[in-house]
Amino acid sequence: MDHISRFPDGVLHHILSFLPTKDVLRTSILSKRWKLVLDTYPILDFSWGDCAGQSSDAMYSENASDEYRQMLTKFMNYVDTSIFRFCKYKFSMQKFKLFLVLPDLELSSHLDKWVQKVIENGAKEVDFGIDLPGYLHFKKPYSMPDAIFAAKSVTVLKLFGCNVKLEESFCIKLHSLQKLALKEVQMDDHLLRRIVTCCPLLEDISLRFCWGLKKIQVFELLRLKKFEIYSHLSKPESVEIKSPSLESFHCSFTVRSVKPIVSVDACQGLKSLILSGSFVTELLLQDLVPKFHVLESLRVGDCPVLKKVKISSWRLKSLEIHSCENIMDIEINTPNLLSCKYCGSVVPVSLINAPSCHWQVEFSLMNTLDILWYMTLKEFLAKLNQLVYLHVYVYLTTIMYLCGFSKRALSCCNHRKVKCWRHDLKEVKLGSFVESADGMVDYNRMTSSFFWLVKGHTHCKMEWEL
Repeated sequence: MDHISRFPDGVLHHILSFLPTKDVLRTSILSKRWKLVLDTYPILDFSWGDCAGQSSDAMYSENASDEYRQMLTKFMNYVDTSIFRFCKYKFSMQKFKLFLVLPDLELSSHLDKWVQKVIENGAKEVDFGIDLPGYLHFKKPYSMPDAIFAAKSVTVLKLFGCNVKLEESFCIKLHSLQKLALKEVQMDDHLLRRIVTCCPLLEDISLRFCWGLKKIQVFELLRLKKFEIYSHLSKPESVEIKSPSLESFHCSFTVRSVKPIVSVDACQGLKSLILSGSFVTELLLQDLVPKFHVLESLRVGDCPVLKKVKISSWRLKSLEIHSCENIMDIEINTPNLLSCKYCGSVVPVSLINAPSCHWQVEFSLMNTLDILWYMTLKEFLAKLNQLVYLHVYVYLTTIMYLCGFSKRALSCCNHRKVKCWRHDLKEVKLGSFVESADGMVDYNRMTSSFFWLVKGHTHCKMEWEL
């Protein structure tokens, strides 16, 4: 027997926890000793996608193939055997993770049985996900057994692709729960409030693309530090959080017609704020940011309504503004700002007071470039004391340079009756740039002065006004 195999089970289990699931399973063929170690390994991870590979794609048709169903049945038998084999040793389960891609709910009785066994075994972390074809995933998802909400030992609960519905008389006993993550889960406002009320130790709540929620309220959680909500299907009317301990708040709504009322005023300890969606306006930012006296990080993105950003904060250290397509004006008074990232398609007019800030700037351009854009860019960059990164994505193979000679006095030919070509030059078009692999013009190959061409076939067109 090798020296490692002589280590106590607890030490070997700790070593296995650093390995991918596939490698953990391979250890069972090393020896009888390792097979016993695996049988008592307290982390049970069953991901159907890892086992099925590309064959799982066939499931998403309404009539899954017989071969796929046979593979799925074999996998579910393996899960069945593994759970009951572990439970017979009467050890506490540290973590149970299951992700299944099912063609329908014919085998849902197995799922109910597994949930019951996992809870009876005192699992501390439960990560349970069921993926169904679209017509079932949203209309008739898997119904999570009530038992999961009576698990006193669970500290982390993650649910994906299921329906959660409890009788009013049911007693929620998630007294140890610290993290709740729900993704594509169907539930109503009342049930969410019940869960929050019965879980006083909650520190982290994540609601991703859930539906059925209209008025989201989270009150009186004295340990809550992080709350995030993403939505692209449902249309919530309001999000209201009252927790003095909250440090991070992330609110993102991708549907442009969704403009919920967002209230986090009572969270005076907020340090990180991320906002995204049509509900983000100039007035909202001006109202919210000054209320958070210890706010250190602010990120605003994908806000089509936002036209102006005006931020004043002495504590803010990190700022990011990205993909706000209509933004035209930025006014920043943040003397202690250390880093700022701006990504967009418009060069904004700016008034900046951030002397120690390191800037990262990205522009994605779809329209023809001209001298006006170039001059605006120069003015914007001149206001940035420490520019550490500049990237310009140009989705064009032709750039037009509108000369400004007609708008300014040229002294080159003052003493001649016949003026030189520059006086009447109307425009210059440079085309067929050397492109990068992804089809975009490689801006790095151009000099900092302007768009001089490098190696490759090009054409130049000049137009004069006579």
